[in-house]
Amino acid sequence: MHHVVFLGLTLLLLCSQAAGLMCRVCKFQVGVLCFHPKDPCEADFGQSCETTKAYIGKVPLFSKYGCNKRTKSCNVTEVKDDVFDVSYNRTCCETNLCNAAGSPPSGLPLLSGLGAVLGLWLLK
Repeated sequence: MHHVVFLGLTLLLLCSQAAGLMCRVCKFQVGVLCFHPKDPCEADFGQSCETTKAYIGKVPLFSKYGCNKRTKSCNVTEVKDDVFDVSYNRTCCETNLCNAAGSPPSGLPLLSGLGAVLGLWLLK
């Protein structure tokens, strides 16, 4: 009986370690709103969870996240467009669901509230 329990626990441990890295997926996000969400992806060998954030100057433009090939550009900010000063900050991580969008900036609820009040005022 002890051998059966030991064998069962060993198989459970091996199966849990065989599961791959799970990453959150959103193809296009502005602020905290994801406009193209997908189910989490399972990273293949050589991949990690990735978050890419685009900025114009220091102003956040959009972000996206998912599974992607781990390269030298992880945890690097690259300027891709000199005309509009658009830069892309790419971060990579290797724990399950580590590429979450994070908490909204502290001013976002205030701006959302002001936008809602302005919208209601314009409708009247």
